[in-house]
Amino acid sequence: MNRRPGTATATHEPRHEQNRRLVSPIRTALFCAVTLLIAGCATRPPADTSGGQGGFTPVAYSALPGWGPQAAIAGLDSFTRSCRAIDVMPEDQSLGGTGTAAAEGGKAGLWRNVCAAARAVPPDDAAAAQTFFQSNLVPYQASTAARITGYYEPVYAGSEVKLPGYDIPLYARPRNLVLANLSAFRDSTGKQRIVGRLRYGKLVPYYTRTRIESGAIARQAHVIAWLRDPVDAYMAEVQGSAELRLPDGTLIDLGFDGTNGRAYTPIGKLMVEKGDLAANDVSAPSISAWLRAHPAQASGLMDANKNYVFFKRVRDVPDGLGAPGALGVPLTPEGSVAVDEKAIPLGAPVFIATKTLDRLTTAQDIDVGAKGASAAQIFFGLGDRAAQRAGAMDEVGSLYVLLPRPVASPSTGASS
Repeated sequence: MNRRPGTATATHEPRHEQNRRLVSPIRTALFCAVTLLIAGCATRPPADTSGGQGGFTPVAYSALPGWGPQAAIAGLDSFTRSCRAIDVMPEDQSLGGTGTAAAEGGKAGLWRNVCAAARAVPPDDAAAAQTFFQSNLVPYQASTAARITGYYEPVYAGSEVKLPGYDIPLYARPRNLVLANLSAFRDSTGKQRIVGRLRYGKLVPYYTRTRIESGAIARQAHVIAWLRDPVDAYMAEVQGSAELRLPDGTLIDLGFDGTNGRAYTPIGKLMVEKGDLAANDVSAPSISAWLRAHPAQASGLMDANKNYVFFKRVRDVPDGLGAPGALGVPLTPEGSVAVDEKAIPLGAPVFIATKTLDRLTTAQDIDVGAKGASAAQIFFGLGDRAAQRAGAMDEVGSLYVLLPRPVASPSTGASS
């Protein structure tokens, strides 16, 4: 259903990116937290020796700064919301991850018992929430420091039909877009996926942003909405979703529905290199303001990012939540995080620790710019206030991924 005309919402949005949905809705995740209360109740799993971008080492809950009952209860609701999506997936449905993260939490079936235990936690019982996480999940610290930034869901003026002044299209996924998983053809490719189109029977790269904006897909894709401002359209793509305020005041939600598969180029970095923005002044508001103030250069700068995002209409999004993320559940302000799902499984609780915040989140969305566990983006909600908070978030911190606790074998029993 549409939100009531004129209704104000405070929500958030994440940074999409080039990945298919794990379930028919858009994105989802798990959300949790952990501590040391029962840290020694099962055999501690070995450290992940894969190294590089995917290395994780098991730690005690006491290693998580700020961990306790309040952190646990704050993360429980988002986690259980993700369980609703994971519960209907096949046992062998891949959620992502590499090394230990994939082995312990990379399949939907590995979360069945954890999700069942989460549903049994009494509402608003912080102590029970802490006990749940510590009894069922093990925290693993990423081997590298992570850059923690923020994203949000913008609210723009838009129309579902083309009207005077509303002439910038946002496209639905094109009919001729092909997504190929190379692992189905050659085992050594792992999870490599490519996006393209068929041309004379051969798969070729999909059109770039410039070609799309020049009308290359006009006969292949439905226009999901029309905006007034090309900068708004670009920023909606960067964020991966948007809320539109229609001419009659009604609010509708648009969610991520794939990309053209081209590499994502952050134009903020290009603007710093050219001296258009200071390195400490790169945010969605500052980039948007500069583009609007320099229309002659704006088009070429935006086209430098060849990556193009497609959208779908999302209905029945509860007030206060963002459009669904990559796992298929609505995003929770300050409770959802976008990650590289090749390193961190979607649905896994992720505890984030920086100088200014300690928070239990859930990996519910995909950050296309992240490489391994070296970066993550916190969803701050919807609208201008969320944009300001997201733009101000840029710190180096630590990531702790919570994965299902291994079941002790009958021969060894649980250690204490």
